[in-house]
Amino acid sequence: MGEARTDMRDLWTTWYGQLILLAAVSAVILVLKRVLHRFWPHGLRLMDFWPPFLMVFTHYLTLQATDSSLAPYEVLSLMILGIGLTIIEAVERGEILYWRFFKLFWRGTELLTLVVYLLALGSHFFLQ
Repeated sequence: MGEARTDMRDLWTTWYGQLILLAAVSAVILVLKRVLHRFWPHGLRLMDFWPPFLMVFTHYLTLQATDSSLAPYEVLSLMILGIGLTIIEAVERGEILYWRFFKLFWRGTELLTLVVYLLALGSHFFLQ
């Protein structure tokens, strides 16, 4: 039982485990998309599921490499992104439509979390 727990912890805390877990989750989502193609939302992409995983993975990688986590700064950046997009939507369009704002915010979140994770992965290799 203790060995299984260690193996599951390795999936979250090691870079190769993280990539395996991300690939497994992606495979499950692609199978679900194929099976439920008739009911699958049109604009929903595979990468829409990655940000929560990438944020947790970034936390563990930066915690190992630097003894502090980058996750709080990433969350703060996402908050600033949300506030900025709200202001831009209000000024540019004169209105804030929830579906448009949320889609734009989530696409920005995908980009930000992916870039931060890749930087954390690079720093993990560079500092270790």
